[in-house]
Amino acid sequence: MYLVLAPDLTIVGVSEAYLRATMTTRAQILGRGLFDVFPDNPDDSTATGVSNLRSSLERVLKHRRPDAMAVQKYDIRRPDSEGGGFEERHWSPVNSPILGEGDQLRYIIHQVEDVTEFVRLKQQRSEQHKIADELRTRAGQMEAEIHRRAQEIQEANRLLREHQEELESRVEARTADLQQANEALRKSEEQLRQSQKLEAVGRLAGGIAHDFNNLLSVILSYSDMLSYELKPNEHALADLEEIKKAGRRAADLTRQMLAFSRQQVLDLRILDLNEIVGSVNKMLTRILGEDIELKMLLAPRLAKVKADPGQIEQVLMNLVVNARDAMPTGGNLTIETANVELDVAYARDHVGVTQGAYVMLAVSDNGVGMDKAIQARVFEPFFTTKELGKGTGLGLSTVFGIVKQSGGTIWLYSEPGIGTTFKTYLPRAEGKVDWSPSPGPPTVAIRGTETILLVEDEDQVRKVASGILKKAGYHVLEATSPGEALLVSEQHPVKIHLLLTDVVMPKMNGRQLAERIGSMRPGIRIIFMSGYTDNVIIHHGVLDSGVSFLQKPFTPDSLSSKVRQVLDGVRRDGDAQFVRH
Repeated sequence: MYLVLAPDLTIVGVSEAYLRATMTTRAQILGRGLFDVFPDNPDDSTATGVSNLRSSLERVLKHRRPDAMAVQKYDIRRPDSEGGGFEERHWSPVNSPILGEGDQLRYIIHQVEDVTEFVRLKQQRSEQHKIADELRTRAGQMEAEIHRRAQEIQEANRLLREHQEELESRVEARTADLQQANEALRKSEEQLRQSQKLEAVGRLAGGIAHDFNNLLSVILSYSDMLSYELKPNEHALADLEEIKKAGRRAADLTRQMLAFSRQQVLDLRILDLNEIVGSVNKMLTRILGEDIELKMLLAPRLAKVKADPGQIEQVLMNLVVNARDAMPTGGNLTIETANVELDVAYARDHVGVTQGAYVMLAVSDNGVGMDKAIQARVFEPFFTTKELGKGTGLGLSTVFGIVKQSGGTIWLYSEPGIGTTFKTYLPRAEGKVDWSPSPGPPTVAIRGTETILLVEDEDQVRKVASGILKKAGYHVLEATSPGEALLVSEQHPVKIHLLLTDVVMPKMNGRQLAERIGSMRPGIRIIFMSGYTDNVIIHHGVLDSGVSFLQKPFTPDSLSSKVRQVLDGVRRDGDAQFVRH
């Protein structure tokens, strides 16, 4: 006899024998809770039937395997038609789970044998000598019953062995899944370590570039000022030009380091990457030469991106040059654009990637390819596989920094002897394209007579900047610190037209100084200057309105031009776009 229970211990099935034994009907018990139908006898304070049965069922729910209980005293309520109250009963229960797909527990079979009579006979054995023969007969019957139960137990054991074998098979399959998951985790950890290493190197490169830009501002500015004073035919002019060339090369290197460390000032525009590719097509053809065939696979109706057009051109040029160098005997180079969706699975397998809509720019070659060891280091600054003196090792690290600073991501796919593909993904942007190839802005007069408050804690940089501005006709008030600048501003009796301040200084940064002086002198123009970008001069990636930025290293021309533009209210489009991710 048996009951069928749902996982919440609601009765959903019952055998006829069970109904007869418990003096109930299907209508009375189906759909009701087990312990609502069969409670403990309230007149028996020692009753443990409900608690013991509940514990057994909880073990089945937890472990999903059969649970055989010892013989239980569990009284049954008599119907009112039979006099009401409770009737003493003894049962031998076994609770077995029924599992569905995915090891989900569907039902519990509560199977019982009514052993009340056996228990009563056993209890009364010493007192009922008169019915010894009947007891022996009953004992024989019970032996037969026990034999039958033993056979049932043997069958249950066989079923348990089968379930165990099935469980072991599932464990093996699950173990294989875990091994696969561990391998995926290992790859993710490798990507994360590489990303963290590049971040650390980037911070180091940014700090070095900042210091070098201060030195280069002095070198380039004094070189330019000396060249103005020398006559065209003087021999020293050629030597001075070599110094300037070396300084400009050093400035290019620091710009590349800043690009890698994502500390560049970006002129953000809404772009069509197809137009970027088209604008440099002729230049690419000259770079590649006749032995490399260039193919363009540009997607129609390409979505827009928000990025710096000059920096994206630099990304494309660097990737093309890298592909060219990988094909010394010629080959095929393909530039491709496409609208793509990076899903959850891709984001899970690629550290730092967020799922969403992107525009892809891919550069592929069928050159020598790269092994795994080279791929692991390819974005590191100063890492190169070229001969000594053939490259700086900053080309791909610059690409990496520009793409990351633009909110995108870059991944490479390469096989030795087959070729390499670099895929950059930039987030899609809304709006109309606001960029097209055009000449630079018109030149403006660089002299003036206004008063400028110059704040720079580096003595050499302050001295050369002051000299440039004074030669251009400006009245310059110098301060070596923000505190000194505030004092100068308070004591100067007439108008100060422009605040030219470094960003990173002790005790007070450039933004804080600008806010203090701006409140003292409303309408004053502001130029921040720095060798690298810093969060103190940005709000969510954009400079405040009316504030401009001068990138170090500067030259006399760049400093004078920027000062004149800001004083005259002439703004370059890039002045207010300043992004760091």
